[in-house]
Amino acid sequence: MKNVLSSPSGSEEAVRTVNQTQPGTMNNKPALHTTQTIRVSFPQKPVVFLDIVVKRFTRTVTASRPGLLAKLDRPASSLLALFAGLLLLTTGRPAAHAALTNASTDLAVLVVTATTNDAALPAIQQALDFLGTPYTLHVANASPGALTADKLSSGTHGFYTAVMLTDAALAFSPDGVNWSSALSTTEWAALNQFEADFAVRQVNWSGYPTPTIGFNWPTSAFDSTANPALGTWSTTAKTSFPYLVTANAFAISNVWTYLATPLDTNTTPWLSDAAGNALIAVQKTTDGREVLTMTFDNASWLTHSTVLSHGLVTWASKGLFLGERHTYLSAQVDDVFLADEMWAGGEYRQSANDWQAVINWQKAFNTRTLGKNFRYDMAFNGLGTVAGEYPNDDLTPFVKNSGKSMFKWISHTYDHPILDDFTYAQSLTEITKNNKVASGLGLPNYSKLNMVTPNVSGLSNVLFLQAAFDAGIRYLVSDTSIPTERPPSPNVGIPNWYDPRILLVPRHACNLYYNVSTPDEWVSEYNNIYHSYWGRDLTFAEILDNQAELLLGFLLKGDVSPVMFHQPNLRNYDGAGRSLLGDLLTAVADKYEKLYNFPALSPTMDSLANTLKLRMAYNTSGVVATLNANKTVTLTVKTAARIPVTGLKNGGMVSHIGTTTPAITAETYAGQTITYITLAAGQSVTLKKL
Repeated sequence: MKNVLSSPSGSEEAVRTVNQTQPGTMNNKPALHTTQTIRVSFPQKPVVFLDIVVKRFTRTVTASRPGLLAKLDRPASSLLALFAGLLLLTTGRPAAHAALTNASTDLAVLVVTATTNDAALPAIQQALDFLGTPYTLHVANASPGALTADKLSSGTHGFYTAVMLTDAALAFSPDGVNWSSALSTTEWAALNQFEADFAVRQVNWSGYPTPTIGFNWPTSAFDSTANPALGTWSTTAKTSFPYLVTANAFAISNVWTYLATPLDTNTTPWLSDAAGNALIAVQKTTDGREVLTMTFDNASWLTHSTVLSHGLVTWASKGLFLGERHTYLSAQVDDVFLADEMWAGGEYRQSANDWQAVINWQKAFNTRTLGKNFRYDMAFNGLGTVAGEYPNDDLTPFVKNSGKSMFKWISHTYDHPILDDFTYAQSLTEITKNNKVASGLGLPNYSKLNMVTPNVSGLSNVLFLQAAFDAGIRYLVSDTSIPTERPPSPNVGIPNWYDPRILLVPRHACNLYYNVSTPDEWVSEYNNIYHSYWGRDLTFAEILDNQAELLLGFLLKGDVSPVMFHQPNLRNYDGAGRSLLGDLLTAVADKYEKLYNFPALSPTMDSLANTLKLRMAYNTSGVVATLNANKTVTLTVKTAARIPVTGLKNGGMVSHIGTTTPAITAETYAGQTITYITLAAGQSVTLKKL
């Protein structure tokens, strides 16, 4: 049976169009012109990643180490030879080694993998890509012998401040039978020498515990899918994870996990289980290197991998790296003031009672860690506010008089047409009429720069795009459930392919559908779609948990993209203030606050778009940052950009090249200082590091 409660969602998307129009529905509702589109994110089946090389061996081989490996039915002789060779390499190094005293290093990461198939590789790349931290990927088996000393440093200048390996041994098998390290003995020696000379730290994103990496041989191993490995954080580890709720037990699940104790006092446990097994530990080698190893697998969709990743980058880089991390929570609620056709038949439009319940819920959510800055984005259609459009309309006067100040407002066009075939004149009318409604209602936090188009339509209609630009619109949303509307890299926008003057803000869908307003409705529609997938019907609690996991993943990664919802999702369905969307965000907060201790940001759409533009300029700036021997940091760019540097506490500008003085600002977020340096094209600046 599929594991509903632990599996992440959203790895595959599909679009399903349905028409649930029923006889007897109100005929004075503004026409939506086509059926609505349900964005369906298929839940991904849980996968136990067996990346540690010894798990791939045939279990009938008798191991030669008495009482330990024999009990595990683990490594064949070729693997033991591999480990023995690495052990000899370690013990053969000098007993002590002093790092170079006049060394400089570039703020970049070297990522080494045996092959591109290692599941830890996407996890590492995801972490660095979301941060915006530069890295070089070296695929060892594709370039045998290429990791030489000159690729790592030149004289006293090191090219990297951190090294990350997908696997401690970098083992691979070209034939599935014989195993070896993808790095030669010479390459291992060059890498180790580089790390020792430049005091560069190394992170092994998975590792079979051996004395080579600071562990006693493992006493057991297990699949943590049904039985998570629970660890307690050491005081030493907490400084690299200022964003974590380290008082809580930390769960490792859905992966193969090895249990082993630290080898000696040179290995410092960071995360240990109740029996004293070190799940994460840092080894101080005899030549002065520091190597962190995790004795479990990692993958990009696993919660523990995503949560740990920022702290691993922080530790590996000694707290100083290019890039920045924020958490975002933007819930865009479409069709406000209109009625939507419902799954169960009929229509639903919010009432004043619903709106007051939303206000009350948001006030309460603002007292929570996650929701401190949260405000709903209300994407509205002005036609719904016209007198007589909806009989007994108590929503419009309530919003106008007292229910608008807590929210952000976005135009969703005047009467929700599909814009794909609209003329210039029709498009301009839709835009300008809704702007007038916003003015008449006195909507705060509203900008003519933004629009959410109905059904995310019009993005390929040059006449609509021209009208939008002429009316002052600069930002529209795209639909990431459509592959062609996904950004090429994390946290960047998409210049519209017909009119690049308009930037598309990528927006996610989830399985809280536009046409459900009560738990029964949601359960009915969800199971209509997914019964065959799961092999049974899910309960409301299970569906809620599944979708909360999807949204949690966006938050944990630092994904800036907003998420799409609809006004029926805010119905006060029990009369006591609960709504489906409120329930979902509450469930997300419950999960988030067990892990993270800082609030998410909830910017307006134009502010969010500006964040995307800043990242786009940064990504193409060609920035090179160097930590100099005198504790200064030099940054140089090819094209103009604002450069974020996490961990840089500015002690003053030493020098700069260029006619303008670089602008420097800083903030503290999630326990870290982030300094922003704005540089003109070709400019360079050197700052003193406190």
